[in-house]
Amino acid sequence: MFRVFLKVVRVISRYMIVELPDRSFRVVFVLINSGEYRMGKTCALFGHRERFNLGNTDLLKEKLTTTICELIEKENVTLFLVGGHGTFDEIASRITHNLKEKYPFIETWIVLAYGSQLHQCKWCIIYDQFHFPESIERCKKLYAIPARNQYMVNQADIILCYVDTYGGAFNAIHYAYKKHKKIINLADYNIEDWI
Repeated sequence: MFRVFLKVVRVISRYMIVELPDRSFRVVFVLINSGEYRMGKTCALFGHRERFNLGNTDLLKEKLTTTICELIEKENVTLFLVGGHGTFDEIASRITHNLKEKYPFIETWIVLAYGSQLHQCKWCIIYDQFHFPESIERCKKLYAIPARNQYMVNQADIILCYVDTYGGAFNAIHYAYKKHKKIINLADYNIEDWI
């Protein structure tokens, strides 16, 4: 399998400078507060950061793939938003990336909490867009991830998650519940019992 790794040299406001494998440099635009028109619905993906909280990852991958296909086919979802932190986000991003062969019209965007996040993302090549909302760009780093999660919930029509314990993903789902968003939890826990 061919893998391309980009080294992020510097992030300047809405642009980032990346070093390509051939040691050349490119300036890449980072999408900020896009007003783009989309035909389909948006789904935000949330889950636990660490692998040990995800149980059987093969079963999770199967559930995620089936559910994402159903969302595309039955709910007309064309855009998937992920935060790019941890195991669940990586699994979900790889699945949506692989499903582009079957559904070439879908996109997966990483919604950045802070610019330095690009340095940590070893699998960022699988995203269609990097989205760095202006409201989060001005946010203190301590509050950036919760603010980014709330932004993702606000942009989404549907929330797809794997949440079975408290933490950042749970807080995002709790916020989505208060916003009356459609929530699909792949874990064997009913969110309404916790709230």
